[in-house]
Amino acid sequence: MACYGGFDSDREKGECQVRDRVLLVAVCAIVLGSVAALGAGPFFGSWTAEIGLSPQQTPVFSSFSSTLDVGLRLGFLEFSSTSDFIFSGWLWEELDLGAALGPLAFRGTALFEPQTGSFLYAQGVVTLDFSPLVFRLYSAMVGPTYPGGLNWGSVFEVYGELLGGDISIDSATLLGADLSGISFTQTSSFGPSKLLTRTYLTDPTIDGPDVCFSGEVITFKALAFGCVGFQGVTTFTQTGFQSQEFELAFLHVFGIPLTVTLDYLFALQTASHTFTPSLETDFGCVRVYSELLGSGGAITGVAIHGVEFRATFFGSTFRSISNLNTTDYVITTPEFGSIVELKTTADTQGHLYYPQSYWEIVSFTTQVQAGGCVFSFHVDTFFGTATGLLFDWAMSDMGVTVGLGDLFFVTTGITVAAVGFTEWSLGVGMHW
Repeated sequence: MACYGGFDSDREKGECQVRDRVLLVAVCAIVLGSVAALGAGPFFGSWTAEIGLSPQQTPVFSSFSSTLDVGLRLGFLEFSSTSDFIFSGWLWEELDLGAALGPLAFRGTALFEPQTGSFLYAQGVVTLDFSPLVFRLYSAMVGPTYPGGLNWGSVFEVYGELLGGDISIDSATLLGADLSGISFTQTSSFGPSKLLTRTYLTDPTIDGPDVCFSGEVITFKALAFGCVGFQGVTTFTQTGFQSQEFELAFLHVFGIPLTVTLDYLFALQTASHTFTPSLETDFGCVRVYSELLGSGGAITGVAIHGVEFRATFFGSTFRSISNLNTTDYVITTPEFGSIVELKTTADTQGHLYYPQSYWEIVSFTTQVQAGGCVFSFHVDTFFGTATGLLFDWAMSDMGVTVGLGDLFFVTTGITVAAVGFTEWSLGVGMHW
């Protein structure tokens, strides 16, 4: 039932507005489902929505997120639109255009902030594929609201392969831009959401608005004997040589499932060395986040700041991630790899991460197929520092997803923290 006025409080008015939004989204889902069932022809897309209920706070509606993707294919052209919504309204609007004709392909993206109608970012990628030789031109620009104002730049890339990909070389010429990535983030008074951050490949803000030579990055990769991997990255700036990085990986050393990776970085005036070992088995993988300590060419020790373990048995996966240095490192969210990463790096690159005090995450996921449906279950348990609870337990998040073929799915989950039952989420989604 819609709400029109006569409210006793702002709380009742807000809850009625939320109910209206949920009903509107449900009607859209029914319409889109009917279109999909009848055959959408050149149309394609997906729709997902999730609401969060927090029984310990007022109002009880704590979060809302929804993403609508719609597209149209006409011959070699493809048009699509991605709209993100959260509790406070329309968050992002992304428009995409793609075209492919023989060896020539184009992909363009434009990002807008709907609340103010501001243009934020645009990126275009032109690809000329004469495999094993590929040419790409990345061009991007940011809008006038970006810090520093309107700016643009390009990257010209040449990529080639030999011996079926065992040897490859990539040369990227930087013309006021690089491929390190750029992020756009909005804030919300209704708590964190994975929709609040948008990340794109081409960063046109590394230099001024005048397109000029900004540097060169040459990457060489090779795989020898199926067990030794080599990568070399040479970086130049406008003033000349900047750094040389070598990575040497020994795969399945001595015929056992052991992989050891050595990284060496030589800069203009200094050199640093990092050592990253990992142990792989048929049932799982242990990854150690570490670096060598030393000075003057002498190695004085190894600093281990994170350990990850993963094992898969009969469709079920167990995973443990430990952050041993919560002062400088964080654990990123699944959207950004679920890795132990420097906090400064995560902040710079716009990576979302869990609270810095969380030093351990233990996860279990399983999936079962029955009667044409796919049932999946997951539970993530977080451990913090100095919580005072048994084993320093901080929070547990668990959920179930039921998928009906490739068309429709329903998901629900609960979150229990040190203060009690904090959230219940409900989500639906469909593809056509």
